[in-house]
Amino acid sequence: MGRIDDSLLEIQKITDSTERALQVAGLLSTLFKVRGIVLIVVGQLAFDTYANAASDKPEIELAAFSGKLAPRLVLEIMRGQVRAKGSNRRWTVAGLPIRLLDEPEIFHRELCRDIMTEHGVVKLLPAEEITARCILAAVYPEPDNESHTRARLLLINGLTNAFKMDWPALHEICHRPDYRIGEELAKMRLSAKKDVDAIGASTDPVHETFIPEPAPAAEAPKPKRKSYDDDLSSLY
Repeated sequence: MGRIDDSLLEIQKITDSTERALQVAGLLSTLFKVRGIVLIVVGQLAFDTYANAASDKPEIELAAFSGKLAPRLVLEIMRGQVRAKGSNRRWTVAGLPIRLLDEPEIFHRELCRDIMTEHGVVKLLPAEEITARCILAAVYPEPDNESHTRARLLLINGLTNAFKMDWPALHEICHRPDYRIGEELAKMRLSAKKDVDAIGASTDPVHETFIPEPAPAAEAPKPKRKSYDDDLSSLY
């Protein structure tokens, strides 16, 4: 058997669904990157990774961060190399459903996180974008408890430094015309901070609660992110 077959056998032995999904995403990201396509994980798997949670029905949603998912190339990799079941944009690999999507709308592309798996680098949709969407879904057009819980979990993890939340970027996204949830962000963040303070998990990384006012015209400098420049063509 080849390297890809060996990788798939290893992945299928993983019992944790979120970890198995990340490894599949890593393998596919590697294979597509060799062909000039950079994929990004969006949807449930991206949320689960930031929230350190597991989904009962995990689904891998991969979008084109750069490059084009041409139909012939998709078939060549998914059916020809990975031997996935399915066609076009819906597949199954290692028992997990996979959706291939076009380029997503991302306000802060520089905030995408790269995490290393055993089978390649996985690029994640920014936590700030996911959090803003969860807050919006929690309050508009009417309250939604599930979305509120998801937003709250991301805010708590950001406040406890489970991942590095860029608070100014989150603030800016929430004040965009398409969102208009600056006040809701301030309220939910304050509530989450009270819970964090109550258990003594961490100090507030920005030492204040954002007030709902327009973001300044000058954009705050962004922290440098670790990059991985692997010679992937030698692996697969």
